[in-house]
Amino acid sequence: MTNRFAITLTDEQKARLEQIAEAREETVVAMVQEAVTEYLDYDAEFRQAVQEGLDDVAAGRVHDWEDVKAELRTKYGDLDD
Repeated sequence: MTNRFAITLTDEQKARLEQIAEAREETVVAMVQEAVTEYLDYDAEFRQAVQEGLDDVAAGRVHDWEDVKAELRTKYGDLDD
């Protein structure tokens, strides 16, 4: 199922979309659909990663900052605090 959705773009945004669409030999509509899909995928992945981090904290799966600094120093050398 598809739905129509109206958005307002600046002249610069419209011109940039048209330029990309022309270079890729696609329509502006296809470019906007792709951009929305990529944003929604990114947002879902970001939210999942944040939730996993929060779950780790709640479960006590955390590392002390001093231990992390020591590990980073071992891996990369001296760090500025």
